[in-house]
Amino acid sequence: MVRSLKAHETRESLAWFNWNISLRGVFETICGGTTLVFTAFALVIGVPQDAMGYFTAIISFSCILQVLGMPLASRMRRRKRFILTVALIEPILLITAVLLAPLLPAELRPVSLGLAFFLASACLHLTRPYSDNWLATTIPSGLRGRYIGQRLRLSSIAIIASTLVVGAGVELLGKTNGPGLAGLLITGAIFGVAAALTLVRATKPVVQEPAPFDPRDIGQVLRTKAFMRLTFGTVLYMFPFFFAGAYYQVFNLRVVEMRPWLIASMGVGYLVVKLLLTPALGRVCDRIGPRRLLWVASPIYTAFFLCFPFAEPGRAWPIIVAWAFVAVADGIYGVAAPAALYGTVPAQGARPAYFAVFNLINLSCSAVGGMLAVPLLGLLNRIDWNLGPAHLGGYHLFYALCGVAMVPCTAALLLFPKPDPAVNIQPPTSNRQRPKPDVG
Repeated sequence: MVRSLKAHETRESLAWFNWNISLRGVFETICGGTTLVFTAFALVIGVPQDAMGYFTAIISFSCILQVLGMPLASRMRRRKRFILTVALIEPILLITAVLLAPLLPAELRPVSLGLAFFLASACLHLTRPYSDNWLATTIPSGLRGRYIGQRLRLSSIAIIASTLVVGAGVELLGKTNGPGLAGLLITGAIFGVAAALTLVRATKPVVQEPAPFDPRDIGQVLRTKAFMRLTFGTVLYMFPFFFAGAYYQVFNLRVVEMRPWLIASMGVGYLVVKLLLTPALGRVCDRIGPRRLLWVASPIYTAFFLCFPFAEPGRAWPIIVAWAFVAVADGIYGVAAPAALYGTVPAQGARPAYFAVFNLINLSCSAVGGMLAVPLLGLLNRIDWNLGPAHLGGYHLFYALCGVAMVPCTAALLLFPKPDPAVNIQPPTSNRQRPKPDVG
């Protein structure tokens, strides 16, 4: 049976998707591979701080299972049940890993934790093409920017609350308290279970349901010029972040020696700025198109990286300022990037294959960047410069290089689709007047 969603089904499904991303925001705030709690826990059980890039790479490399598992996943007759089941396995694996890691010999703890996070991330990647397609087929095309902005706003509220609680919890328990940090990670994983269960109430449309995965689908994806231009443009634009992302909390905790409550407060300030801006950014994105909006973010990202060299123990204000204004750029990217992606995926054909290729390329680059960052930091850590009152170590120079690299990477926006603002469509008020979902 082929049918699109009725107006009330669309509204209810989008509401449950909002609950999902909000609860998952709490989960990822606590249990994500670069978060304060997870970084502190990994350092406590013996992961070397310079090797955190390897650890992040392990998680990112799990994206390969997305493509390897697509032939099997695409033949699942009950696609919604498949998504829900695998989404539940992810947090359960994390709970198991956190409980077992402290019981193992010291040399096996990083390996076991890395393996568990690899499998948990693989669960997310395995369902990602189908969950992305589910969301994309539910959002009316004229409401993409506004709805994505609303999602970001709601998830930001949840993340702000969880960040405050986490900051206070780590401050109270201590950033070297292994059992306490493990308890926080398990609590976060419970929110991951709740996030998966919210999808039970969302209705899955049966509109142009993708056929079972065929290897020839990849050829179709690679021949779609607009999509491939966007994919490679995204990779080039995000190039500095592939190196930098694994070390934010290492820099905060070990280099600047910030207290957990200050890190949490900084994160809340970042989220509040993004929360206040995303509704307006969603409307602007619908009006002028994603590419024009992203041009505004580029100089902000460059300035963000160049603030890091000025921070040191006892002088954290450059980092606090950096995270305050980079929230503007991240708000822009969080609205504009998904809108650009959804606009380049054809309305017909092997849609999940497009999302799989996009995720695979970007996550693979993130994994490679994390691995290359380790030897790069090893070289930079041999440098110790004193320029007046400023002391520049390896991590300072590392982020300065990311800022310099961001300047030429900005040109990658030329590969994004030319401005083609979506037609404004009012939310449907009745079955007779509702617009048919269009996710082209």
